[in-house]
Amino acid sequence: MSGDYTQHQSEGEQAEAEQLSLQATVPPSQIPGYRLERFLGAGAFGQVWVGRDLNTGRQVAVKFYMHRGGVNWSLLSREVKNLVQLSTDKYVVQVLEVGWDGDPPYYVMEYIRSGSLEDHLAAKGRLSVRSAVEIFRRLCIGLNHSHGKGVLHCDLKPANILLDEDHDPRLADFGQSRMSHDQTPALGTLFYMAPEQADLDATPDARWDVYGLGAIMYRMLTGSAPHRNERLVHEMDTEGSLPKRLQRYRETILNAKPPKQHYARPGVDRMLAQIVDRCLLANPEERFANVQQVIEALERRDAKRSRRPLMLLGIVGPLLLLTATGIYAARSISQSRQKFTTALRAASHDSNQFAAKFAARTLESQIQSYFDVAASEAERDELHQALAPLMSDPEFEQMLDAVAEGEAISVRDTFLDYPPRQAIDRFLKQRLDHHLNRHRLNDRSPHLATIFLTDDRGTIFAMGYENPVPRENQSTARNFAFRSYFHGGREDLPRDVDPGAIEPLDHTHMSPPFLSTSTNLWKVAVSTPIYLSDDRSRADAVLVITTNLGEFELIQSDASTEQVAVLIDSRQGDKYGTILQHPLMDQRAAQGYSLATRRFQLSLPLLDQLLEGRDVDYIDPVADTDGGQAYQGTWLAAVQPVALPQSERNEGEHSELLVLVQYRLSNVTAPVQTLLESLWREGAIAMVAIVLVMFLLWYLVLRASDLRVDRFDAQEAQKRLGDTLTTDE
Repeated sequence: MSGDYTQHQSEGEQAEAEQLSLQATVPPSQIPGYRLERFLGAGAFGQVWVGRDLNTGRQVAVKFYMHRGGVNWSLLSREVKNLVQLSTDKYVVQVLEVGWDGDPPYYVMEYIRSGSLEDHLAAKGRLSVRSAVEIFRRLCIGLNHSHGKGVLHCDLKPANILLDEDHDPRLADFGQSRMSHDQTPALGTLFYMAPEQADLDATPDARWDVYGLGAIMYRMLTGSAPHRNERLVHEMDTEGSLPKRLQRYRETILNAKPPKQHYARPGVDRMLAQIVDRCLLANPEERFANVQQVIEALERRDAKRSRRPLMLLGIVGPLLLLTATGIYAARSISQSRQKFTTALRAASHDSNQFAAKFAARTLESQIQSYFDVAASEAERDELHQALAPLMSDPEFEQMLDAVAEGEAISVRDTFLDYPPRQAIDRFLKQRLDHHLNRHRLNDRSPHLATIFLTDDRGTIFAMGYENPVPRENQSTARNFAFRSYFHGGREDLPRDVDPGAIEPLDHTHMSPPFLSTSTNLWKVAVSTPIYLSDDRSRADAVLVITTNLGEFELIQSDASTEQVAVLIDSRQGDKYGTILQHPLMDQRAAQGYSLATRRFQLSLPLLDQLLEGRDVDYIDPVADTDGGQAYQGTWLAAVQPVALPQSERNEGEHSELLVLVQYRLSNVTAPVQTLLESLWREGAIAMVAIVLVMFLLWYLVLRASDLRVDRFDAQEAQKRLGDTLTTDE
């Protein structure tokens, strides 16, 4: 049993029809008023020819019934009668003339040029969703008109739907049609007829046509009829008798899962898919009761779709407004953040500059105290009284001459053990301890690491140490005339310089930083001349005090504070920008490990920008060393030069030191970041609240609208059903 046959023919009837179709070169007869032009096709019971109305020139189709013996004339009469009854409906093929007395009998109907929906689907596979809906809607309207006149089609399928020049559908082939009060069964086409229709004892029902409509719509959307597959077609073709085939078809549809292929079609909305689903329900009680309900479901879908632009505008509009507001707010917040950050950064930079100036002034004050200590110690009468006889001692002078002339090794032991000189060592140690005690009582008092004396040619002849130094490491009995603390220059001279060619300094002086060979710490020395007579043309000796750079109190800072102060070497050359003192250096020195041997240096362009007072991002070079993680990140930095106490003889001298104060940038932006986070959080809460309220309002509006529409539609459907029942009675 093929899925395209409506009635069952014997093999002989099929062979005869095939033979007739092959012999259709001449019309079976001529019809008055019409000229038959060409053969269109043959069916089970006759031929169809295309002709032309001689009066109007209109093309027509003429259907001849060639097999009187094989034709059920009551059914044929019913088909023609039903077509005539529906002749005013634009969605039904129009019957123009009937010739029952002709030989063979015929009827004339309008010619539909575009062919059938089956032909169209065979060529295209499936239709666009929009075209499918429009054809489906017109079919429903046409079929509803037919049902309104009491005619049930009972064999809806794409082959029985003709398309006019505008692609509007026309219902055709009412050969299986029944009146609504008929009790005679009617077989449709497999996969397009309802399962309960596949029964030789079935009573015609409007829901048969509802199922057919759903099957046609499913075919237009997916390209195949619902439930159809080659395996099932083969099983039914081999089933044997017609009742068995019908039973297999009926059981297959009832037991199969509802077809869902149309859900995967892009453009098929949920309501349209549900309409198709309800048309194709296997249980007729759950199906649409009539075509009018299908039309109403389409109208509800149209109403919702017509509201969709407004709904979309109502939802998307506020969302776009919220988005635009959010973008503008984000832009405003970003700009405000930039402005606030710039303003805070500028304020922090000014504060940093002030802190650097304060640290530089603090350091200058401390340097002044070292200058005062050196001058005070150099003028002490006890020192002068002890030095005068030693410096005029011929034996000691010979030892000094030997050291100056490079023969220190030969006299070193004698030099160190010379009792008058050792008396000066004890005196210096006593003075050193005095100042260390003062420093312990008041940490703002100068802290002296060493105090020593040189003769007028740069030989150290007496020294007091803070901590004991092994004899072999002591600097006593060595010549340091090349050191700047002896000659008062800005840089040390070459080590092989002739001590006799160097004049001792004539004013209090602070040396550039130097790395101690005994402690590996950066030091500075404050030196001043000693005059033992009224002749001040040349110093008789030089008193030198030294201190570690780490002893200077710039800003009491460490990694946990907001500001860190460091000392930087500003001497031109390869030492320019070298970090001399840093809190991490102090921490590591306290742990017995010096970082002074490592070179931490600022780049020349960066230091120049800082000296110009520019606001630049600063990365601490010390942060890259072991234990420097606390100093990582971006800082604001400001530098200030350190001036020396001025006098007539050292006017214009500089300390060659810079104070750099660095301030964590994150501390600058933290208040702004906290404010922004609060604004973002509050803004997000407000936006979410607005969106939720908006969707809640829309949900309530749509819910109320849907309930109102559904209630109205239900009332109208019930009213129409009551009117129909009254009419039938």
